[in-house]
Amino acid sequence: MKTNKKKTLSTIFKIAISVFLLYFVFTKIKFADVWIIIQGVKWSFIVLSILLFLTSQWVSAKRLLLFFKASGFQLSANSNYALYLVGMFYNFFIPGGIGGDAYKIYKLHKKFQWSVKSLSAAVFMDRFMGLTAIGLILFSISFELLPKPWTFFIIPIGILLVIGASYFFTLYSFPKFKQIYLFGLLSSLLVQLLQVGSVICIIYSLDVPQNVMSYVLVFLVSSVLSIFSFAGIGIREFVFYEASKMLEIDSSQAVTIGLLFSIITAFVSLFGIIYHFRTPELYLEENECD
Repeated sequence: MKTNKKKTLSTIFKIAISVFLLYFVFTKIKFADVWIIIQGVKWSFIVLSILLFLTSQWVSAKRLLLFFKASGFQLSANSNYALYLVGMFYNFFIPGGIGGDAYKIYKLHKKFQWSVKSLSAAVFMDRFMGLTAIGLILFSISFELLPKPWTFFIIPIGILLVIGASYFFTLYSFPKFKQIYLFGLLSSLLVQLLQVGSVICIIYSLDVPQNVMSYVLVFLVSSVLSIFSFAGIGIREFVFYEASKMLEIDSSQAVTIGLLFSIITAFVSLFGIIYHFRTPELYLEENECD
């Protein structure tokens, strides 16, 4: 009972943060200005952005399957994709619901009686590797933005510290994943780079060729902070708005970049509604074709 109450309060808090930040942003800029910008986008870049985001989620699903299999859970690839898709739908469209990660754990435990603790560890490591990848890309982008005499010293050390801390955390907290650490990290880097590519396409769809790496840096920061709002909504737009003042760029354009990424995420997540109404059949790898 306490867990459910805590989860409900957490969800209410996140929704409140999202609503408040969206309200704040659109009291500072006119939504009509954002709408005009959206109407003038280059749709070829938007389509490419969607494709890159879709690919990032496909790679992300394969990364999660990697952690499941390292835990001894031989889930079939198709079952994993279905679970991942409905999980995205739950995370984006059902506030206060079971949540995407919790849904996967619940369904797999119910179907195969797999350990909740082991499933939770796999899902946690999947998320943790994504955070590690964001940290590495943030340091790499800083190489382009910081004064050069410092970058040659600070950036390599920062990258080594991030990898070292991440690896030793894995080694001592979840040693069963040490054999797949490198592949998990490379997969996570690919996921984040694809999403960075998606954002860059959005930037070019708005004819904003300047400060591209600065926008990418802002996007990555907003991705880390998105855990404090519902599905990242509000936080992303707020961070882009605040960054626009520091970068001395058009605030409406900056907010539009964040808003378009949220819309693309919602569009892709919506496909999970198929499995919301039609529970996906789950199979083990060797039984997929039976």
